Amino acid sequence: MKYAFATKKRRNYMVVFNVYGGSMTLELLRLLRDGGVKRVFFVGSLGAKDLPIGTIVLPSKVIDRAGPVLVDDPSNEIVEPDGNCFRRLREALHDLGVDHVDGTITSVPCVLHNLPEVKRLVEQDPTVLGVELEMSTFYYYSKRDGLENYALLYVSDNEQHSIISRAKNVREARRNALRTITCVALELM
Repeated sequence: MKYAFATKKRRNYMVVFNVYGGSMTLELLRLLRDGGVKRVFFVGSLGAKDLPIGTIVLPSKVIDRAGPVLVDDPSNEIVEPDGNCFRRLREALHDLGVDHVDGTITSVPCVLHNLPEVKRLVEQDPTVLGVELEMSTFYYYSKRDGLENYALLYVSDNEQHSIISRAKNVREARRNALRTITCVALELM
């Protein structure tokens, strides 16, 4: 996990990145909560089924297969964002003219990306846009801990381009999506 500091409108922000997986997300949320943080914005990547690289995704529902949520509450397979935060983020995207897709995603543990039952779940459900590792944990625990929480994902890989693709157009699409999401985050925070 790495961090840096950013300043916008004379306010300082801590930017934490390379948080990988549900357990690290939970640990970071608890550290931030215990340190007095009241508002968090998660920026993550999504392995999409059909969306182009660089597409910005606003997760409206998350199917938890990552584990930390199911350990806490085995009946809570579907995690949704806080309604007020979701509406505020959607309005900000609209006001800033940011194209995005709302939709359902699935959180998986990194070691289960290609496990047959998880892969089947994702492939057979046409409403699932793709997979990532942290969203169910982020939404569930930040909401449970009373944090104002926002999240956007960008498509980093898909059927045509792997996560390690170094193609110039792929790198540029990822970089542009990250830059756009960062601007949205700083406007909301």
